Amino acid sequence: MSHRDNTQHWSLESLTKAYQQGYMAGLAGHPSDILPFADSMPAAAWEAGWVDGEGQRRLSAEKLNRSPGATPGVKKRA
Repeated sequence: MSHRDNTQHWSLESLTKAYQQGYMAGLAGHPSDILPFADSMPAAAWEAGWVDGEGQRRLSAEKLNRSPGATPGVKKRA
């Protein structure tokens, strides 16, 4: 069996696209258990993107919670 047999049809571009799709899914808060790829390489790229996107989503949420005036119902003094 060769290193690259007929079942592998992925390229750097397709892996980048899979990563970007996973990143957007993680950023949007979608669950990670719905992988849109059956092949292991694109699925791994998507999952890596999802992990990064989910991490960014959590960081953004933490920043919003820590920013001044983020507490609902609390007014700033003039």
